[in-house]
Amino acid sequence: MSDAILSVRGLSRRFGGLQAVNAVDLDIPRGKLLALIGPNGAGKSTTVNLLAGVLAPTAGRVVLDGRDLTGQPAHRVAAAGLVRTFQNGRLFKRLSVLENVLVGAHARHATGFASAVLRLPGFRAEEKALRESALALLDGLGLAADAERAVGELPYGKQRKIEIARALILAPRVLMLDEPAAGLNSGEVEELIAYVSELRGQGLSILLIEHNMGLVMRLADRIAVLNFGQLIADGEPAEVRNTEAVIEAYLGRRKGAHAAH
Repeated sequence: MSDAILSVRGLSRRFGGLQAVNAVDLDIPRGKLLALIGPNGAGKSTTVNLLAGVLAPTAGRVVLDGRDLTGQPAHRVAAAGLVRTFQNGRLFKRLSVLENVLVGAHARHATGFASAVLRLPGFRAEEKALRESALALLDGLGLAADAERAVGELPYGKQRKIEIARALILAPRVLMLDEPAAGLNSGEVEELIAYVSELRGQGLSILLIEHNMGLVMRLADRIAVLNFGQLIADGEPAEVRNTEAVIEAYLGRRKGAHAAH
């Protein structure tokens, strides 16, 4: 796809005799939201870990806006602009909300180690700018009043928002949201939909991995479907929803197929 900001070709990962991801091709259009869905065990989490640099692919390429990130470690992938949240939030519960967001900003520091240790003017100016960015993100998420509170004191829905803010402080070119609606109540899901829609409206390219199909259908510009590590559909929501292979994968209608749990 010519307007793709992220192109994935032939992405594969084998664990011993198990082919967890098998020759997957994905394109994330610039400024659009691609949802990656599939039954449990379809290979979604492995795919995200491959894209994020947590796992190295057995084969295939990951290219972000012309830059080959294949096999790069996670910190370099994030610094290049391919940034993820986690299905199970990895926040520091004793640190404040603001401190948790700033922890995610380390990859944006352009000043060197010596500048940080000596707290030279360049480092102090950069630190001030990052703090202001973090506070602005928290304000946009309705968390400004909680900036100095310990994360562990906050309800789960707010903690999920902090996870998103910590990813956004890195100024991602592509944001990968891994099950962002998990554990949220209906009101919190509505807030999430509104915020993600706003991010996309600002031109951010997003890969959404999600089980909540109502959320997916409301947000996705395109949907890609994995089943047993293989891509079985990729297209616009209405098209994918009516694809026989997708219906079979979710409902187990195909003779001999395993029903999704």
